[in-house]
Parts: sequence; C-alpha cells; structure tokens
Amino acid sequence: MTTPSLPSFAAHDIPAMHAAIATPSVLQRERRALYQLAAELLEHSDPPVLDLDVIDSPLARHRIGDALAGHANFVSSMLVGINALAASSSATHDLRVVSRPEANTLLAAALRAIEAELEPGFCPPALLTEADGERFTSALAMLRNGVALARSVSAELIDDLLAHIALVGVLDPEFAGRLVSASPRAYPGLVLLKSPRSSIAVAEALVHEGAHQKLFDLAITHDLLSADSDRCPPFHPPWAPQQRRWPLEQTLAACHAYACLARFGDEAGVAAESCPLSPESLLPVAMQRCKILGHWLLDQGDYLGVDAHLLLDGLIGRRPITSRTAANPLSAVAADYIIDTPLEFRRCGSPDRVLVGRPSQPPQLYWVTDDAATVLELLTHESLDDVTHTFAQRWSIQQLDATDRVSGLLSDLYVTGLVTIRDTPGLIRN
Repeated sequence: MTTPSLPSFAAHDIPAMHAAIATPSVLQRERRALYQLAAELLEHSDPPVLDLDVIDSPLARHRIGDALAGHANFVSSMLVGINALAASSSATHDLRVVSRPEANTLLAAALRAIEAELEPGFCPPALLTEADGERFTSALAMLRNGVALARSVSAELIDDLLAHIALVGVLDPEFAGRLVSASPRAYPGLVLLKSPRSSIAVAEALVHEGAHQKLFDLAITHDLLSADSDRCPPFHPPWAPQQRRWPLEQTLAACHAYACLARFGDEAGVAAESCPLSPESLLPVAMQRCKILGHWLLDQGDYLGVDAHLLLDGLIGRRPITSRTAANPLSAVAADYIIDTPLEFRRCGSPDRVLVGRPSQPPQLYWVTDDAATVLELLTHESLDDVTHTFAQRWSIQQLDATDRVSGLLSDLYVTGLVTIRDTPGLIRN
C-alpha cells in the first residue's frame, strides 16, 4: 500500500506542538479540575476535596468515569489513591510503580480488560510486586535504566509524555504472552508493561504508552472530536487482521503514538546500535504506519475537532480536509434563551477556557470559552439585551455587532444543551 508523501517527522517538535494546544502543567490542572468538579457534582450533599494522591489515581478516575457514565454509584470515601498501590520507595525518576502485593486484587478489573489481548490458553495476567522479591527488584532496576536511556535520547519528548503517566505496573512475563505494553482505556493514567529485558524496550514502551496517556488527557479537556464523530466510518489498519476495524478516536490515538515513536526512533538510532531492538519493536515501522494513518485522517476533517486539526498539522505537517459548515439551529436572532438548571463554573489552566458543570443525573461537563461562560453567568440574572450591552462594552464594539456575536455564542451553547429556548410564538427553528 502506498500513500502520498508527507513531510519528514524529524522537522517536527512534538513537545512544542503539544504545548500549542496546552502545556503539560496546564493540561494537568485542567484534568484535575474536571475530576474534582465531577466528584463535587456526583456527591453534591457533601462535596469532597480530592488530594493529589486520589485525583491522579487511575482507580479513582475509573470510578468517577463510571459514575459520570451512569454505570455506578459514587461514594468519594471509596476512592483508592496511588499510595494504596505503590510504595514511595518503588518510584523511579518520578514515576510511581505498582509494588504493593494487594495491587493484584485492587487492579483485577484492569488486568481482565487486557486479558483479551493475550493468546488463548494463557492464565490471567498478574503484576510483579514486592512479594516477588528479586524478580520485582530486577524489573524495577531495568525500568529505571529505561527511563534514564529515554531521557538521554530525547529528554523533552519523554518528559512531555511521562507527565501523563500516573502509575506503571510491571506484568509477570510468564502470564503476559506476546503483550508488550498496554494502557487500559477505562483506567486513565495506568500503564502496564511486561517485565522488560532491555532498557531500550522500556524506553519504547514508555514513549508508546505515554503518547496514549497524553491523548487521553487531551481528549477529556480539549476539542479532538466533532459532534458527528460517531458517524465516521471505521479504519482498517493494513497490518492487522482483515476483520479488525478501528473507530476514529483509536485511529487518531494510534497515529499520535506512531508519530511519537517515529520521532523517538529517529533520535535513538545511535542508542539502538548498542541496545538491539526486540523483534516486537515498533520503532522500525512507526514512521510508515503514521503516514498511513495520517493520510486517512486527513480525509476525516468533518469528524475531527479544531484541536485535532492542530494536532495533525503538528504531527504530519498538514491539516485535515473539511467540507461542511456548522448549521445555525435558529434563524431568529432574538430568541428567548434561558438556563433551566443552575451551573457550576471552574476557571483553570488557559485563561480562555472554562469548565462548566451541569448537575443533571448523571452530571455533565463542558469546556467553553471564557466569553461563552460569561454569557452563561450573566444570563442567570440579566436579560439578553443587558447581556449584549455588557459585551458591547467588553469588546468595545457597536451594540448591533455585539448582538450578532453573542447570538453566535448562544447558538453554540444551545447545541450543547447548556441553554434552552423558551417557547415563543413566531420563533422559527431550522
């Protein structure tokens, strides 16, 4: 299979491209704010304040995500922090590593989630912990060597990605089969990797899974997928079995991971000579696979959000093609917009982005611009005419121009459901 030529990856600064969307510190603050507000809305009678040990924990984030999806009840006192899984003595270069024997029980559901990737006949995967003595100690030493090697090859890239890995679990190789590493989607921040045999294998796995964790955080805080993304046809990766189909989000995640691996592999050429790659290594094929995935994604622009367009431009040097324009759901400018549910607002990270929580059952969370959030706040106690007057002064423009711009903001908010429209005679809806 051949694809049109795309620019060389060596010319692209992936950490700088990520930072153009959000720096690691901003992205971390936004992610934490989202989980904190979610916990408050889920347990509104006695809203908890989650400390960092809990709010960064893959187990706690899994429980909050399940509750937001309406799949489970939420009790903040049941949240499990990172310290319950990893002793501080097992940390390596600021990475927390699963070490406590009870982790196999606490993470049993996450281990079952990756069991389907193993060959038939294998026992369920298990984690190496302090109870495994020398085998765990040796794996921990190799993990430390791998992080050191990764930083020596590409410090900016590895630090950019490792900032999004909350916890690393080392799988017992006797029960891991051909699985090299994994990021269970339902447990954000958790990376599982088979007890490694070389430092270069550790470095590659951390780049691969760190890229997935980075995209997970971007997906919940930024605009990666459009409202129509579920309608996008699936993609068949030509290196996978014929029946394998990837949804849009998985294809974007794979493209991102392969781009990071291609960049790391380009910089790791010298290191690889002294540390031979394993047969399972994806570094030799990363660039070509990213080009294949990127070429397909360029034709899916209508299903991708503005930040995904920026992401692909940074990864492969081109923006996706778009053909549709968003339709204004209302033809009347002076619609009687109302807010039918009290909203919660959190300003964090970027000054132009605000997290809005709607205390429905289950709660809903939205990221909006600061202007849109201000419109929502003002509408709770001001008329629409007063709101447009306020924005005319805020933007230093004429009242009529402010009315048009505010109408556009309200139209977008109407699509999300954050505002509704009081039934008004003569109002025409498209």
